Amino acid sequence: MTTVHQVYTIRSFRSSKDRDFSRALQIYDAHTHAQIKTDSREIAHWLDNNSSRKEGRFYVCGLYTGTDLVGYVEFIYLPKERLIHFDYFIIDPDRRTAGAFHTFSDQMRAFFDEEKLEWDYVTAEIAELNTVNGVSKYAQGLTRVFRQVGFSEIIAEYQQPLLGVEHPDTVISAKLVILPRVEMESLSKTRFLEIISAIYRKHYGEWYAIYPDTAVTYKQSLDTMLVAAEQRLRDKKEIPLRGPDRDFAEAALDAKPPLRGAFFYLFKIILSGVAAALFHHLLRQTTDHSLVWIAGVSISAFILLAVVVSLSDKKRLEAFKLLVSLVSRLFDR
Repeated sequence: MTTVHQVYTIRSFRSSKDRDFSRALQIYDAHTHAQIKTDSREIAHWLDNNSSRKEGRFYVCGLYTGTDLVGYVEFIYLPKERLIHFDYFIIDPDRRTAGAFHTFSDQMRAFFDEEKLEWDYVTAEIAELNTVNGVSKYAQGLTRVFRQVGFSEIIAEYQQPLLGVEHPDTVISAKLVILPRVEMESLSKTRFLEIISAIYRKHYGEWYAIYPDTAVTYKQSLDTMLVAAEQRLRDKKEIPLRGPDRDFAEAALDAKPPLRGAFFYLFKIILSGVAAALFHHLLRQTTDHSLVWIAGVSISAFILLAVVVSLSDKKRLEAFKLLVSLVSRLFDR
């Protein structure tokens, strides 16, 4: 009997001198786009100076299959907000499979438990890189992958902050994805602003505070971004989440009430019936065929129109079924 067994391991680094840390950085450096890449010297600095942080704890981990280092993970844990925010989750392309990503994602939860991290939310930024006609295939693809492992997309504008004031091109529109510990369909505006404020100020702000000459300027840029975020959401109370169980192709939530949709669908079916009746009348005026033949053609035309309407409007078809069910119950009484 042949047995194949693969072991997946996550190991955290406690120092820049730890075995494999430099090799993990090489994976990070080789497979990270320049507009979202942090200086590796800054990563090493914060790993070695975790105890000096004012807020949270910084983690860098290596991903292993067997004894082979195949990936790099970097995240920040902010206990006050009960928030874990991922900066990077990279698997070497030669070892990048759906199974590996799913397995490592599941193991991260066990890692959080082993580290005794108390969390309510896990977040990650997905930069909209290489945008063509307003669409980033990079962001779409990566968002789909995160949703497959349980994340939801927050349906609100988000900006990745500067990766240092000397890199103005690193302010990029991004998607913010979130994994709530308890399943949710929306996020309050207040909680959303708390989360991005923590990411901006307690993560990015502290990260770049190591440069005293630009620290004030950098903080001002974060404050400006937060004010802009508040302004964009001034008329909202809840932020919808596009969850892992929803169709990725649906770009917008249907805001119409179900019964309104049902009546609209019924109206289109009635129009189809009127069109079929007119067709029936014209056939009777212009052909010598029997009444049975004409009726059959007319009924077929109506069915064809109804099928076309149904195929293009599945949601309202379901709503119409609900309406018929409600009406039939009234007659049963």
